[in-house]
Amino acid sequence: MNSEKKEFYSALIVPVSFCILLWSIKILERISDISLSNFGLEPRTLVGLRGILTMPLLHTDFSHLASNSAACLLLLFGLYLFYKKKASGLFIFFYIFSNLAAWIIGTKGSIHIGASGLVYCLAWFHILSGFINKNKQQAAFGFLVIFLYGSVVWGIFPMFQSSPRISWQGHLGGAITGIVFAILYRKKGYIIAKEPTIEEETDPSDDDPYWLEDTQEEINNKKEE
Repeated sequence: MNSEKKEFYSALIVPVSFCILLWSIKILERISDISLSNFGLEPRTLVGLRGILTMPLLHTDFSHLASNSAACLLLLFGLYLFYKKKASGLFIFFYIFSNLAAWIIGTKGSIHIGASGLVYCLAWFHILSGFINKNKQQAAFGFLVIFLYGSVVWGIFPMFQSSPRISWQGHLGGAITGIVFAILYRKKGYIIAKEPTIEEETDPSDDDPYWLEDTQEEINNKKEE
């Protein structure tokens, strides 16, 4: 297996594992006929702080889960593809701070569940990182994110929500987190090494010692003249 394929498959390990976890929790809820929604994030309450860990893991139904898990799979894959060893640390930061932001700005008395805050965080991070780093691969991925998830732009505003049950606060908390970390981690992504130029590949000074001797001889002849 060549290095590019190895990097591709390695970047899928955590995203696939995370999605398996999300689906396992929802299937367990359905099989056991219980609901874990009450363990979601409750803004500005002490008991609601547990939601910082549980909010992205819980979903209202399989449709909600399918939408978020597909987005998480793609966006986390991009994170691990471009940031490699830094990706796990970033994933943890995104997970915690996007939910903490939702806990701060959310409406007291409400319960928030779903991984959409994490999705918004990852989406905004990828979009801005592509432009800030001026890296073609990251920029192309950022455009792909815009094409697939353009709703991340207006999804942070309450007036554009199709239902009052949609947590725009979670979206906004994720977007803020993604923007902040895109700025903090500028120039720290994976950059593909520049390929050697034709001149560098064929420079005779690298492998032909007689070239140097001939050049020195020509210099000496010019001095004698």
